[in-house]
Amino acid sequence: MTANNKTGPTQQADNRAAAPRAMVVAALVAVLFFFGLLIFERIPEIPVDIDFKPFFIPFMFLALLPKGLPTLAIPLGAAVGESIGDIIEGYEVDDVFGFAGYFVGFAIAGLIVNGQPLKWVRVAMACIIGALVQAVIEASAFLVFGEEGLSVAIFSALGNTVTHGIILGAIITIPLVKALHGRLERLLGYTPQRPQQAAKQQSTSTPMPSKSEAR
Repeated sequence: MTANNKTGPTQQADNRAAAPRAMVVAALVAVLFFFGLLIFERIPEIPVDIDFKPFFIPFMFLALLPKGLPTLAIPLGAAVGESIGDIIEGYEVDDVFGFAGYFVGFAIAGLIVNGQPLKWVRVAMACIIGALVQAVIEASAFLVFGEEGLSVAIFSALGNTVTHGIILGAIITIPLVKALHGRLERLLGYTPQRPQQAAKQQSTSTPMPSKSEAR
């Protein structure tokens, strides 16, 4: 009874703090992604519409922070950061596809990482698949609003998957996760995700049965 009374208020306090922390994460990702866009969008585009955007910023947060509300807050922050840039440049109708692509693509990447930042293959897959989903949704705007055909949309989607998911995705995300693991999480009020160490601690902390229990 005592243990339940202690854990109940603690869990309620954690639940109350979860939403404000998620809002902070979303705002931080939005600001960082927006300023990252200002830097990397100076790199000339590759025709048609293949550009360079700092996808490693939301990918890094998705890998380091636990699954749950952050898995939704980070994609929302990235989509808002992109939308701020679109509004400054002049908002267009097809930018709605971009917003949806950012949110869905990064949310899927977060589900793939699944709170396991130390599994590099999983992180790399999350970067590539998340960028592919985002690129496909955004490239579909060519078919709806543009005069370009299906071949141009496919070329744009594959090209942006390479630039966003590999070059400015997995290649930069993995070293950043290695460098910031255990630091960024604590700074934002989250417990670092250490699944491998947790499994070892569970195995070592399991008490050995006594002779009488074994019998």
